[in-house]
Order: sequence, then C-alpha cells, then structure tokens
Amino acid sequence: MLEGAVSESNNDKLSQDLRTILQVSRAMTLEHDLDRLLDVIVEAVTDLVGSDRTSLFIVDAEAKELWTQTAQGSERIRLPIGSGIAGTVAITGETINIEDAPNDSRFNSDNDKRSGYSTKSILCMPLVSHNDLIVGVLQTLNKKHEPCFSSYDEDILSALCSQAAVAIDRTQLIAADVERQTLAHDMDVARNIQQGLLPESAPEMPHWRFVGFQECCDQTGGDYYDFVLVNENKECDVVIGDVSGHGIGAALMMSTARAALLGQYEHRKNLQALMESLNHILERDMADDAFMTMCITRAYEDGSLRYVAAGHEAPLVYRLKEQAFDELDSTGLLLGAIDDADYEVETVTALQQGDIFVSLTDGIFEAHHHETGEEWGLDRMRACIAEHAAEGAQAVLDALLSSVREFVGGKQRSDDMTIVVAERLT
Repeated sequence: MLEGAVSESNNDKLSQDLRTILQVSRAMTLEHDLDRLLDVIVEAVTDLVGSDRTSLFIVDAEAKELWTQTAQGSERIRLPIGSGIAGTVAITGETINIEDAPNDSRFNSDNDKRSGYSTKSILCMPLVSHNDLIVGVLQTLNKKHEPCFSSYDEDILSALCSQAAVAIDRTQLIAADVERQTLAHDMDVARNIQQGLLPESAPEMPHWRFVGFQECCDQTGGDYYDFVLVNENKECDVVIGDVSGHGIGAALMMSTARAALLGQYEHRKNLQALMESLNHILERDMADDAFMTMCITRAYEDGSLRYVAAGHEAPLVYRLKEQAFDELDSTGLLLGAIDDADYEVETVTALQQGDIFVSLTDGIFEAHHHETGEEWGLDRMRACIAEHAAEGAQAVLDALLSSVREFVGGKQRSDDMTIVVAERLT
C-alpha cells in the first residue's frame, strides 16, 4: 500500500520512514509505563509527518470521554466522545484529514481560544486494538511547509497507529494488573488494621459472660463492637455500631468513631454524655450523606442494664424463666445527623441467671435468602435466640450465625454481620 502511495523518487524517504517506524515499534515494545509510551508515540508522529504538534487521546469507554495524557504544547484536555474532530473519530473509527479546520463544522475551537494556538490543518486517526476496539485517537496539527497532510502521511501514520494501539492496550492491561495487585495488598493491610481494632477477647466478669463476632461482606466494613470496662472494672459497656455503607470508606469512618468514643471515656462515664459528645464530633466530621448508628449497653453487677441507642436497635433481652423478650426501643437519632441531638438513657430491670441480652447490627436480620430474596427477619432471629438461650451465650451466637448462613446459602451478602451476646451467670 505504501509503495503505491509514493513515486519512485521518494523510495529513500519511504525506506527511512519505515526504519523509523520499526525503531519506534521496538521502543514501544520495551516501554511499560503509559506516560513514557505516549511520549514516544507523540514525538515519533510529529517527526514522521513534519507537523507542528501532536495529541494522543485515550478512550475512557466507561466515562464516555477522551482524555489526553500527552498533548504537545498544551495543557491536558478532556472531552466527551463525539465532540470535535477527535471525538468524531473515536465514534466512527475513520480517519479525518482536514486542510482548513476553522471552516469545518466538526472542529471545536475552544482549546485554540484558551491556548492562543491557531489550528489550520488536522490529521486525526483512530488507534484500533487487536480486538477491534478503539483505544485511542491520534491527532496531529498543522503540516509544516505544506497546506495539508497528504495521503502518504495517512499511510505512514496508519502503519504506526496499528503498532501504537497494541502497545497502549498491552500497557493498560499491565497497569490494571499492577493496580489490582496493589489494591489487594492495601485492602489486606486495611483489613488487618481493622481486625486489630476489635477486642482480642471478651472481659471476664464474675456475673456476666460475653462473646462477640464480626464478619465483613467486603475485605473491610463499617461495623464495630467493643467492650469497655468502667467504674473500677465493675461494669462493662457493650458497644456496637454500624456506619452507612461498607468498604474502605465505611471502615475509615468506623475507626474515627471508635477513637473518638474511647477518647470520651477519659473525661466522662455518663452514657448520655458519651453519646451526645460523640454525636457532636461525628456531625462535624461526617459527610452529609453519611451516618452511623450505635448502641451502648452497660451491664451492672446486680444484673441490671442501662442503654442508649442512637438510631440503632435496642438490645434484645430474653428472660429465660418467662421465655419472653423485653420490648425495648431506640432512644435517639442516628449519629452525625444533628449537632445538638438529645439521647435518652433507658434502664432495664435486672436480668436473672440464664437470661440473655443480644446486641447486633442489621446485617443479621436483613440477610436475604439465596433464592427468594426474602429477609431472614426479626421473627426468625428471636426464635433462634429463644431456642438456644438455655445453652448459654456461645450457643446462642453459634446458632444465630449458623441459621443466617444456611438461609443466605451461597448468595453474596450485602452487609456486614456483627453480634455480641451476654449471659447472666448468677
């Protein structure tokens, strides 16, 4: 094709250009950094066709945009696919060769107006990968010493573009793989850090037995539980919280809330003051669309409980002798919504030997059936607790997890699961 495009007198130039393309192709094969690869391509194009400057646009199919990682003599440019000459080529996959750009209806002069540059002639070509996907668009401007780019320029750049497309596609795949590996490593580190924030073991107390469990639906999550001993270790606060969403963002907010709450214990022990102070901190730091629920239940030596629940389920108290649950309610708004929210503290009549209380997040009772999509629900949860309460805290915890997992089956859960079970021993 190239030999037919030039006269015999231009064979020397053709031979030289082909050698240049071969050298550039070798350089592209060795280069695995996308920035440097695009620099190699852009410089080669400008030299080959004798243009004033060249831009290489990468196609972002997901965002439906083109963006330049390299644009000679210009700042980086981002434009919708379909906009301007390059955007048109990205859609059609056809070469556009224009002698008088300002008078072409497809030409977008905004960049010239911003930069002060004057575009006259344009040669714009698609970069098509081996699987026929347009991965980029090459645009070179203002042919030097001639009014426009020739058919020879088109042919010589076509040979280079096919090599460039393969090189870009390969480099992006390598970069994506490295990014996946880096992200996986970072997520592992984040998960280990978050797991390290959970209590290593439950406190041992003469009148209570505590057990806890947490499982994230992703590598990191927004659930939180803890045990905090207060008043000379005679009482224990069972803390359980749930940040909206899951993943790394929720995990960061959970860590912030945990640190803020534990810091408050240095100055105050009153449950109402603790929650109101924490809410003040989170309202300042949380994004408008983020929130957190929390319940703090204080277990006393005499078996009584006091709790404050900020938009969270109140503890489930099961009386073994009566075989019945107490009816308890949340006591305040979720955290981070209103700066001056009030939180009431509720008192629960003393639990007797064998009685149980359970604090958990909604990822338990909102788990969905693997086939029907039905929620596991509060009724099943209460029935499971009642059935196993006489066997003690660990048995209740194990039964809840077993029942939920069987219900969900192989279906991917959409929320974290966190449970704390406390058993009155005497």
